[in-house]
Amino acid sequence: MIKKEDLVKIGVLLKPHGVSGEVLIRLIPELFGTEPDPSWLFVEVMGGLVPFEVQSVRNKGEDGILLSLENINNEEKARRFQGADVFIDPSELNQEEEFDQFNPNILVGAHVIDKNYGSIGILTAIHDIRQNPLAEIDHQGKSILVPLQDEFILSFNKEAKELIIKTPPGLIDLYLE
Repeated sequence: MIKKEDLVKIGVLLKPHGVSGEVLIRLIPELFGTEPDPSWLFVEVMGGLVPFEVQSVRNKGEDGILLSLENINNEEKARRFQGADVFIDPSELNQEEEFDQFNPNILVGAHVIDKNYGSIGILTAIHDIRQNPLAEIDHQGKSILVPLQDEFILSFNKEAKELIIKTPPGLIDLYLE
């Protein structure tokens, strides 16, 4: 069975394109300008992943791709999945190594250590706010929100599932006072 943590979120299904069931996917900002070429697309529906075989892929500007999916052959069927998150196998990004550091799904469950503060806790969720994703970290039952900005992330050890960050002075204290 395919697990969400083994896949990479590439974007959101926006709307049908035309009447033949082709769908438009808005890519996440880290993938703007790339050309993902998946053979399978996994659409999140009610918390589960539904696989669709990809019949064709074409770029739609810098931030989108148009896909034809097996069994989605009209506008009505395509509209049912509008707004759903979409995932693919990381190997089909054509840039797996570079993308891993930006893949929010891979960070969930990581032990978070701040360079100045020390051990903070476990990263429990990513809040996908456009152009400003936030990491939610559980610190002894309290939630700490940290922007996932390049300047705050020092390193991520995938094998040890450990994220090293350096937050601005006082940010962690705001949540713990």
